[in-house]
Amino acid sequence: MKKATIVLMVLFLTFIMIGCNNDLNQIELEAIEINCNQSEIQVGNQLQLTVTAIPKGASARVEWSSTDPSIVSVSENGLIKGETPGSATIKAISKVNASKSDEVNITVVPIEYSDPESLEIVGRLTVKLHSSFTIQNTVNPSTARQEVEFESSDESIATVDENGVVRGVGVGVVTITVRVTADPTIEKSFTLTVSESGEDDFSQPTDIIIQGENQIEAGKTLQLTAMVYPAGVSQDVIWSSTDVSRATVSESGRVTALKEGTVYIIAKSVVNEDVIAMFQINITPEQIEEPYPNMQGYKINIMAAPHALYEHNPFDDDYKAVDKQARQDAWNEIESNFNCDFEVVPYPDTAPWGDPRTQWLINKANINESETDIFVSASEFVKTLVDGNACWDLTDYYYTYGKNQMNTALRNATTYKGKIYAFPSIAVASLNVEMGIFYNLNMLNELNIDSPALLFNEGNWTYSDFYNYMNQVQSRLGENQYALTGEPSKYWIGMINAGGVKITDTITLNVNLSHKYAFEAAQTLRSLYEDGVMDPATDSWELTTAYSEGDAVFQCGEYWFVKYPDRWKEDLWGDDTKFGYVPYPYPDGISKSATRTYNAGGYVYMMAKGRDYPPHITAKDIYRAFTTVMLRTKELMENDVTFDEVFYKRMQAQSRIDDPESVEALLYFTPDKVIFDPIELLDPLWVGGSLGSALQSVVFSGDDYAEVISGHINRIEMLLQESYG
Repeated sequence: MKKATIVLMVLFLTFIMIGCNNDLNQIELEAIEINCNQSEIQVGNQLQLTVTAIPKGASARVEWSSTDPSIVSVSENGLIKGETPGSATIKAISKVNASKSDEVNITVVPIEYSDPESLEIVGRLTVKLHSSFTIQNTVNPSTARQEVEFESSDESIATVDENGVVRGVGVGVVTITVRVTADPTIEKSFTLTVSESGEDDFSQPTDIIIQGENQIEAGKTLQLTAMVYPAGVSQDVIWSSTDVSRATVSESGRVTALKEGTVYIIAKSVVNEDVIAMFQINITPEQIEEPYPNMQGYKINIMAAPHALYEHNPFDDDYKAVDKQARQDAWNEIESNFNCDFEVVPYPDTAPWGDPRTQWLINKANINESETDIFVSASEFVKTLVDGNACWDLTDYYYTYGKNQMNTALRNATTYKGKIYAFPSIAVASLNVEMGIFYNLNMLNELNIDSPALLFNEGNWTYSDFYNYMNQVQSRLGENQYALTGEPSKYWIGMINAGGVKITDTITLNVNLSHKYAFEAAQTLRSLYEDGVMDPATDSWELTTAYSEGDAVFQCGEYWFVKYPDRWKEDLWGDDTKFGYVPYPYPDGISKSATRTYNAGGYVYMMAKGRDYPPHITAKDIYRAFTTVMLRTKELMENDVTFDEVFYKRMQAQSRIDDPESVEALLYFTPDKVIFDPIELLDPLWVGGSLGSALQSVVFSGDDYAEVISGHINRIEMLLQESYG
């Protein structure tokens, strides 16, 4: 009886399995075809291959291979890359029927380089003994070989390695020379003084570097930014165009392309008009749009935090951005043109914010079970997500479909090892402040003290002004109350950036931990702590106990925290809660016009790897659809004659900040007054052994700044080189 039962069960399970297999393979695969629009690529370039299954509806899942990966490599998703000159065959074999395959021959050709014409370098005037910096060099035109050679006139004073890293080894004066390898007659030199103090002359600029995209379609706009060197000099520049009939440039560096051709945008130092930089922009005719793909009703998922879905869905009643109508119109238009649907979905409970969410995305991608097409992340997680193979390299898609419309801050924040990993999220009429000092406005009014934003607006917000003001506030507080609370390193970084100095400079690859402003900022914070002004309990990065309970007036933080449900709630101090904002103070000796603020573009949209697309869907289609929503939204806003950007910026500021002086301070930071410093992306301040713990020992324990920081310089230099070198 038992034997008969077992036989029946086996027959039953066999029947079920056969039935299931028939259901899964209702359409039998007859052939597959590789979609490839070119048979030749240059060394270093990439090309996305896809396959079409015949007949339609059959499985298009394939395994990719290359006959010679040293010439053409291919990823598991069909992304090929030219490695060295030669030819190789790329083959796709069906995963459901190994007898069905297709192949294409790809030829890799050498890059065709232009003859070098000139050389630009950024060095330094002085360096402290036993400290180092990296020379930044660019060979023009950009299509020329970029290899250069470095030479020191006296290696007993300063050495320079093959990567341009200069290190002071002895006190004295030395000449550093940079030569173009392809044409050694093209060279530039600078004189470097190695001294015990290593202090630069911050009164005189020597160089300017302009950042931004160098190609734009006629009728479009783009934002340029300028950095003036050496670090610490005035960042103020005057913008101009060599041909206003082709392109104009605003006083804040926004370029408007008028007609096809080439134009140079000039940035001139206001301190020394002989120090200038020229930036070439190529204006192309408006591109003819490729035919839209038919995505056959595919639903593009956009995954975001469960409590913040409304921020990404323009049809949500709580969506408050000024582009709501334009975003809705663009959203509907693209859904119709691409025959697709967009849906904003929540991360599951198994993927909470922070490292657990990042690891969840990585795990899902690596077992090819990603649950979304696009996900919302923070720029601080880009490196981890890329190293974990969880997101697509979007560089080629950006240059083909992004129309160079990514702002510099977002571009810098989401570029890792030279590749772009985020969508060009277009912010319209957005504020440029990401971090600052926020305060309990009612508490300050009760103390009968003027808003610090008023001091900033009047140009009186230096380190010394900040020190004196906070002591005044402290003098009117009660026992166990503090003027300042929050993590010391957050204040420290903000104060350095306010001086126009990046701790980690992605342009020059210099680490400025030994900079005068870094030392002075730390000393100011130490003095405030010694005076009893600063709360010693940094019990939270987002909301300290003292701030939440009304025992501290000021806390460092991020702008989006204000009146946000999971951070600083609208009723944090009762129904009449009111918030104020003041920028981080800038160093003594510089003017308000030279101060800067930090911005990394806010949250970012990234595209998930490991997504099992239907045969008719490609990663390119998804990128193009979502990017077109962004670009179309911007276009609709700019074409609206009733749109007043400043008015809407003010409305946004007033929706969170209740102090009128603070609103003016927020509006002060135009795009040209924003810098990108990835120090917190490279060295998360909450990790043990990071700069965060180092600054606590300086501020709270009085440890020697130079001694504490010196142990971090080489480590941070390596991290900077790894990510941005």
